[in-house]
Amino acid sequence: MLKDCLEVFKRQMQQVKEKGRAEDALILDSYIPADGCYISVNSDGIIACQMDLKFNKKAKQMEGISQRYYGKMCFFDYHSRLVSMDKPVDPKKVIHSNNYLSFWVKQESLGNGKLNQEAIDRYFDVLKNPEKKYAKSKDRQMYDYIAAQIDEINVEKLEWCRDWVKKHIFSLEDMGISLSGKNYLKIFFEDTEERYIQEEQRYLITKIFNKNDYNQEIDGKIWGLPNDNLGMNQKKPYMAHKTRKTELPYMITAEDAVLQRKFFDYLYNQASAGKVNIYIDPEKGEISAFSKEEKMQKDFTGYYLYVQKGKEVQIMHQDVIVDYRYHLRKRFQYINVFDRKTEEELYRDYGTVGQMESLLNEILFSKWLVTNYFTPVDELQISGETARNLIWSRDAIFAWLYKNETQNISGILSKVSVNMIKDSIKNGYISKAVKQFNLKCSLEEYFSGGEPMSTDYESIRKELRRKIQSKETEQITSDEEYYYAVGQLVNYFISLSKAKDKKHSLANPFFNIKNNQALKDKLRQYFIKYNYQLKCSGTWFNNLYAMICNYTKAEKTDQNSMIAGYINNNILYQKKNMEEQVNE
Repeated sequence: MLKDCLEVFKRQMQQVKEKGRAEDALILDSYIPADGCYISVNSDGIIACQMDLKFNKKAKQMEGISQRYYGKMCFFDYHSRLVSMDKPVDPKKVIHSNNYLSFWVKQESLGNGKLNQEAIDRYFDVLKNPEKKYAKSKDRQMYDYIAAQIDEINVEKLEWCRDWVKKHIFSLEDMGISLSGKNYLKIFFEDTEERYIQEEQRYLITKIFNKNDYNQEIDGKIWGLPNDNLGMNQKKPYMAHKTRKTELPYMITAEDAVLQRKFFDYLYNQASAGKVNIYIDPEKGEISAFSKEEKMQKDFTGYYLYVQKGKEVQIMHQDVIVDYRYHLRKRFQYINVFDRKTEEELYRDYGTVGQMESLLNEILFSKWLVTNYFTPVDELQISGETARNLIWSRDAIFAWLYKNETQNISGILSKVSVNMIKDSIKNGYISKAVKQFNLKCSLEEYFSGGEPMSTDYESIRKELRRKIQSKETEQITSDEEYYYAVGQLVNYFISLSKAKDKKHSLANPFFNIKNNQALKDKLRQYFIKYNYQLKCSGTWFNNLYAMICNYTKAEKTDQNSMIAGYINNNILYQKKNMEEQVNE
């Protein structure tokens, strides 16, 4: 799959080149330099430009940009980077750039003694005589391979840069440069773009593979193990293929390794800007990047990558998406099952993946879903029931919304809904539980093909209210009505509690009961516990409790109807003729 993604990326770079721009413009257009002080020195040794760059993570943009020089500074910076801090030019890792036209150092090193004349000479000596650094046969093979393709080192320019650094690096304030003492100090000596690229290549090709000891030369081309998201060492013995003659997971040419590195550079830029969702369309040759909160707003078939920024960019998840459609094949109707005529804006039709995802994200997962599809379990910043249900269901939800895989999604969302409803009730968030219950019922109706729900709670409520106001005790006629009535009665009992810290978790024993006789026994316990507050003349309560006691047909516990009765407004507290209330 990575190879297919690279082909699309290569086509995009070629398209950029055909428009008269450098092929690296695809990377540089989204390039984000590290925070720090950037200095450009011209051929006369004069500072031509100085910028204090900082990336504003909230606004997702660079601060301190000089429009005239920013593009050039990004070019210099991009072509002066190390492959990693494990592959430095300076063996003591004080200086972090890769060629003699640039000089990077942490500002703190200027004052703590790490940067001195010896360190400066150490850096430039390596660049002046790279053959000494690459004395090992395999390393020397890589250096000779690239040295034959580029110009020789401009020793005169190298020494000029060395002298400038030695003379001015510790007295930049005299030249009008004010340093904060934090982040990077990066000095660039102006030269042609070709020279910068060549000097980068002199370093890069010798370091492009994971370890040159693994390299093999075949038909004049050098093959090796790439660096990106891959490594082989004593800590990763599982990466070796012990049953093959060559133990490496896979090998690519140096040219392909350079292309792959550029692709990962592009991904790193996107991740740095918060655009972690990458969509690659092989047919159209397009690459699109979106933040966690954004959505691809068109139909799509191709490759999907979820990336994360660390010391390097990491591909945390990859998949092939066959038939993503931004607009739902069938519109979802979010209804209030207790009052279908409600005008609350939340209860309406939803027609896109983005809208559906936002609804699930807010109602069921308290806004933790969208940003945590692929977050490792040990890095989740939530716990409890929300975390457990998120971990259990997020793969299925992603597959449903983004890959149109509906297998088991109905049952999974139903189970999650029940769990989250119970959790909301336990924590006293009844209005939230109502919304979650309505979503659960709406999802069941949606996945049933649009068939109306078998249980009409609005009608049950109206009928139950009529019955409790009757002068004679009537009968409950269905299991749904019975369990709804039980939920109302449980809610009423708990409302009578005199406890200072009254919790809805008192209802949990009722929700978890599987046997109807055990349920009636539990209700009797609560009646005995709270009957000192109940007047014999309380007709509404007497009728409700009598109807529940008299109903014997219930077989399987209907947890949905019991929860519906519990979280809905209690009919025993509603006014009769706007004046008379129960027990008065």
